[in-house]
Amino acid sequence: MNILFTLVLGLCLLAFQGWMFKLLTGERWQFLATIPLKKDNDGNWLGLNLTYYGVFTATSLAIGVLLFILMMASVGNSLSLSAVVIAALLAVCLPSARLVARIVEGKNHTFTIGGATFVGIICAPIFIEASNTLMSGYGELSLIPTLAAISIAYSFGEGIGRLACVSFGCCYGKPIEKLPVWVQKVFGPLSFTFSGETRKACYASELHGVQILPIQAITSVLYVLCGLIGLLTFLEGFYFFSLMFTLVFTQFWRLYSETLRADYRGGQKISPYQIMTVVAVVYTAIFMSFYSTPDIMPADLMTGFTFLWSPEVILGVQAIWLVSFFYTGTSTVTSSNLKFQLHKDRI
Repeated sequence: MNILFTLVLGLCLLAFQGWMFKLLTGERWQFLATIPLKKDNDGNWLGLNLTYYGVFTATSLAIGVLLFILMMASVGNSLSLSAVVIAALLAVCLPSARLVARIVEGKNHTFTIGGATFVGIICAPIFIEASNTLMSGYGELSLIPTLAAISIAYSFGEGIGRLACVSFGCCYGKPIEKLPVWVQKVFGPLSFTFSGETRKACYASELHGVQILPIQAITSVLYVLCGLIGLLTFLEGFYFFSLMFTLVFTQFWRLYSETLRADYRGGQKISPYQIMTVVAVVYTAIFMSFYSTPDIMPADLMTGFTFLWSPEVILGVQAIWLVSFFYTGTSTVTSSNLKFQLHKDRI
């Protein structure tokens, strides 16, 4: 059952990613909708743009939350405790995505998943211990399995979330022609080419029409594969391994992948985001050294599924999706002008 579920999930996600990689570099896949706000002096409407970046960010977050609840329920944890941890992490990570970018990059209108991840890793053990203290009547979260579930959910979430970066043209790789020959041969046929003045690769680095390394796609696939391995080992009861594997792999891939990116990362030779990844791994390892893993029940996947099919989870995940979509998908770096006309021949 565990292998079958992981295999089906993996095939669905990887097929979806492959499809999106082909579509999302197209210029029409940046904006989902525009809301008219007010008229200008020429009679046109000024519009607020809603982006596919927000769609994929919200979807990735919803998938991560669902998988976290599934894993927590499969090891016998209550929905109440899981909800507290989710709410606490979202409360600090969503604002941190913009705040850390402002501190590191000096920009007020951008997001950083790396910065939000760092804050989440630092806060997660503290939130788990706090929830155990404040909600002792609802049971107790075991530290390592809970951290493992968070790390696995994050791996899936960022894997799918990288599709948002393809849509917006951010977090982009270096031009293929500036990379080693073997990289050109392997990834040249798979390279991304962005066009349009509102794509970040074009307006920030003047890479309009230039073949660049598809680092977003590489990261997306690697993180989903990492999440699948972590999920299967979690369901089989190897909680410590699933935690350390997903944490170390995702963070050290981030550390290395920074060297393959062309977007602005703070101006230093070693970016603050790279430093954050190392600190996050070391911090987690030190924190775990003070705890032993108590005996807990083996993961039961069917029990986890029963938790997902509940009004609280369904409505809660929908609310998370909507909040995330409007928070990350409301574009503040683009605007639009709309003109409406009547088809008089159809009256």
